[in-house]
Amino acid sequence: MLAASEAYGRPMTAPEESIHRRIREGGPITFADFMEMALYGPDGYYTRGEPVGGRGADYFTSPVAHPLFGALLALQLEQMWRLLGAPDDFAVVEPGAGDGRLAHDIVAFAPQLAPDFAAALAYTAVDRAPRSVGGASSSVGWCTGDDPGLGRMTGCVVSNELFDAFPVHRLKQVDGGLREAYVDLTDGRLVELLAEPSTPRLAAHLESEGVALEEGWRAEVSLVATDWMEAMASRLTRGYVITVDYGDLAEDLYTERRRQGTLMSYYDHTPQEEPLQRVGRQDITAHVNFTALIEAGKRGGLQPVVLMTQDELLRNLGAGLFIEALAALHLPQPQYQANAMAMRALLRPEGLGGFRVLVQAKGAAAADLACLRGDEDYLDSLRRRLPELEPPLLGEGHVDLMAARFPHLAGG
Repeated sequence: MLAASEAYGRPMTAPEESIHRRIREGGPITFADFMEMALYGPDGYYTRGEPVGGRGADYFTSPVAHPLFGALLALQLEQMWRLLGAPDDFAVVEPGAGDGRLAHDIVAFAPQLAPDFAAALAYTAVDRAPRSVGGASSSVGWCTGDDPGLGRMTGCVVSNELFDAFPVHRLKQVDGGLREAYVDLTDGRLVELLAEPSTPRLAAHLESEGVALEEGWRAEVSLVATDWMEAMASRLTRGYVITVDYGDLAEDLYTERRRQGTLMSYYDHTPQEEPLQRVGRQDITAHVNFTALIEAGKRGGLQPVVLMTQDELLRNLGAGLFIEALAALHLPQPQYQANAMAMRALLRPEGLGGFRVLVQAKGAAAADLACLRGDEDYLDSLRRRLPELEPPLLGEGHVDLMAARFPHLAGG
């Protein structure tokens, strides 16, 4: 038997110790509980204060790839504000805001669009362990925890890669019945144990989506994600929800191609297949079930507007025009190349551009949203505005993809 402070021949992390202690005291825990403790417990992956989703992290996100992501979302938010009647108070809530990179880029670009819009914009960044970026605007309010406690609001809820990190229950079809994966201890090591589902909601969830797992198939269900979406939707009086993440509709998620589920771990920039190791030091994630989010939103009064790719969203909002305008800035060649590469990375279908974007609305016009059309009228209007706008460029807090890919070119 290993000592209480060691596992796998090395000292245990704080989340690991907490998980071991809870299992010893109360028996096996669901994988969802394990994932919650590993990611969000004290000194967990998302709470230990180290880089997440950027330079030095296990992955990078759209906001840290280039500020164009935030600038284009600011353009869409400005139009949403106008469609809502240009209210004096336009709330934008960003759950899972991390270090506030997206919040900073949106708020920094807003004054260029319309002074009244910038004045009305009340941006709240929400995170369990906020890590505000240097120079973040004082216009961004911060809220720590799961519940922003904002009450009723008119505006928009925007999130980027939030739901893929919500805890999931792992399921497997065995001998014609549904079993749930629990985490147990054997000889001081964390192991998987299959047993009866912890709640009838899991089977009901799959049944409601017409999902029937074949023998031996695995799948994930995030009850936290659907509960959260329904609660946030109920809180929105009028406005929109923009959800950017990777995943699929249920009909494409629970298929032969994904018969082992979609759960993955990432450590040191490398995919891992064992989520019970490196507890608190590796990311754990699963594809988002957008069907579940759509249905949860409906229960809170949201109507789905569109499910599209990030590439489609950003191109419709004018990404191509900003890339074209970059050449007119006459930047030094290394700076131009770094910005152009990062802008195009946001659109690449096999990368960030392939992420899905769900837009939902409640008591608000949606048919004319710019992100849906990308028509010539909108693009011509944006083209006329471009000379008045300061194009967003890479700055502190963004990842230099050029230097990462071609390190011999970095540093002059």
